[in-house]
Amino acid sequence: MKLLDRVYLVGSGANGFDLSDPFDCHIYLLDGGGELALIDVGAGLGTEDVVANVEREGFDPRLIRHLVLTHGHADHAGGAYRMKRRLHGPAVYASAFIADSLREGDEAAISLDVAKQAGVYPMDYRFEPCAVDCELQEGATIDVGSIRLSVIDTPGHSDGHVSLMSDDGHDRVLFAGDVVFFGGKVLLQNIHDCRLDALTSSLRKLRQLQISALLPGHLGVSLKNGQRHIERANVALDKLLIPEQMLSAW
Repeated sequence: MKLLDRVYLVGSGANGFDLSDPFDCHIYLLDGGGELALIDVGAGLGTEDVVANVEREGFDPRLIRHLVLTHGHADHAGGAYRMKRRLHGPAVYASAFIADSLREGDEAAISLDVAKQAGVYPMDYRFEPCAVDCELQEGATIDVGSIRLSVIDTPGHSDGHVSLMSDDGHDRVLFAGDVVFFGGKVLLQNIHDCRLDALTSSLRKLRQLQISALLPGHLGVSLKNGQRHIERANVALDKLLIPEQMLSAW
């Protein structure tokens, strides 16, 4: 599904557009010309569907050289090992904060253990350890052919969460992961590394960006005036409130 010039949606689960496995987040394909990248990879149960969607858009999956993970939760990063193997070894990028947890398949570190206990994932689901080739820091850049991504540290939904921004001088696109969603919604969870203070700081940082398109990890996408969703979350914070939750407990 083409979203923008050089940006395609090739995976999405039950909290999105049902393009791949129900457990998948939104998975974005970037067309840099001579090479491609995926932003997030899903849970790993729909890897073949994602690859088929890449081919359906007319691209050769062998040109995917970069797998960039916004954070370590299973719906975003759980498929890293399978995708890396399926695509013959593209580089995997993740925050330095979570890189060792992904390499070790540490399910407690990424809150998968409690997610399974809560019924979010099947008890027999396993996070397969995956090599992380590039550890990301604030201000780092990733070149995908002619596209340059800037790394923005945006913890809060989880420690080690990053967002990626591309700016071609005309469109400024934010791949936001789970830091903020359409309508200014957020996702705070009862897990060890989800922190309101960190999320507040991240939303304040994003308030300065003036992005054109907001491409989050779930729900709707905003192809124009994307900054309005970030502003809506910040207005709630201005009023000493917490932005609306992406999911309700009831």
